[in-house]
Amino acid sequence: MAIFKFTRNVQYSLFFALACLFSQPVFADEVIKQTANGGINWSKGTIFAHGYGVAPQDKIATSKARLLARRAAQLDAYRNLAEIVNGVRVNSQTLVQDMTLASDTVRTQVEAVIKGAIMTKDHYQNDVATVTMEVPMAGNLMETFIPKDKARHSGLTSTANGLSGFELYHAKINHQWSTFKQSLNLNFIAQAHAAPQPFVITTAEEAEFTKKMAHWLTLQGADKAAEQLNLFIREFENTSSFTGLLIDASSVVDFEIAAVPTIRSESGEVIYPNDDTSYDDLVKKRPVSYDFDVDDAIRNTRVAIKPMIVKAKKTYKLRKSDLVIGDAEAKILQNNKTIYQVMHNAGVMVVVAD
Repeated sequence: MAIFKFTRNVQYSLFFALACLFSQPVFADEVIKQTANGGINWSKGTIFAHGYGVAPQDKIATSKARLLARRAAQLDAYRNLAEIVNGVRVNSQTLVQDMTLASDTVRTQVEAVIKGAIMTKDHYQNDVATVTMEVPMAGNLMETFIPKDKARHSGLTSTANGLSGFELYHAKINHQWSTFKQSLNLNFIAQAHAAPQPFVITTAEEAEFTKKMAHWLTLQGADKAAEQLNLFIREFENTSSFTGLLIDASSVVDFEIAAVPTIRSESGEVIYPNDDTSYDDLVKKRPVSYDFDVDDAIRNTRVAIKPMIVKAKKTYKLRKSDLVIGDAEAKILQNNKTIYQVMHNAGVMVVVAD
C-alpha cells in the first residue's frame, strides 16, 4: 500500500487552497427572463432595459457629445423599457398591455412608473453611450397591477370553484419511522444501546404520510402508537412555527411566471392571495419571489429560516400562472396560525424549473 507524506509547505499549500475554495461566496442563480433589449428579474423584482445613443454628427467633437449621447441612450432605454413592461404577465389571464389598452388610468400610471426609472449603468466609449434603466415591480407598479379599490373583487377573493409525491420523502420517512419506533421502545426493533431520537414532522408530505401510518396502526390494534403519531400530527398542524411558505413548482413545467400568481387547492379554492392577504404587503413586497433552487430559496430572507415547503402538483385548468397544491397541505395553510400569518404578509417563495 502506498503511503504519501506531505512536507509542511505542501500541507500549508493544501490548507490555503481548501480555505480559498470553501471561502468563495456562492451566488444563487436569479430567475431572469431576458429580452433583446433588457429583461425581467423575477428574483429581485425588477424590470430593466438597455439603451444606446450617439450625439448628432455635428456635436460629436464637442464638449456636449457625451451628454447628448447619454440623453439619446436614455430615450432609447425608455422605449425599450415600455415594451418590456407591457409584456409583463400580471396573472394567468392578463398582461400589462391588456390593462393599459383597457384603461387610460392604468396607461398613465404605467407611463409614470417608466418615467421614474433609475439609471443603474452608464457607459461611454467611442462616441457611443450605453445605459441601463430599471424600475421595481414593488410599489407603484404593483399598486397598478392590484388597485386597492378593486382588490377585493379582482382575484384576491376566496372563491371556491391520495397524496402523490410522498415517495420523494421515502428515505426520510423511513428514518423518522425507525426513530419513532425506538422512542416508543417497541420490542421488535429495540436496540440495546441505541439512543432514541425525537420523531419530528417537518413538511406537509410527512404529515400526510404519518396520518396513513396512524390509520394503519389503528387497524392493527396498536392504538397507543397511533395516538402518539396523531399527537405529532396535531403539533405540526397547530403549533409549528414557520417563517414562510415555499412552493416547489420545479416539476410543473407548464407554469408561467407572473407578478401575481395564485395558489389553489385541488378543489380550486384560492389559498393565496385572497381577502385575508395584507394589501400593503402585496404592494411593498410583491406577492411572491422566485428562485431556481429549494436550498437557495430557504435561505432567502423572505421566508428564512424555517419555511413550510409544499410541492405544487400542476397548474389549474387553463390558468398557467395558478398553481395547485394538495388539499391536505391547503388545510394546514388555512389552520396553522403561524404559517397563515406569514403567508398573508407576503412571505411566499416559488421555486421554478430552470
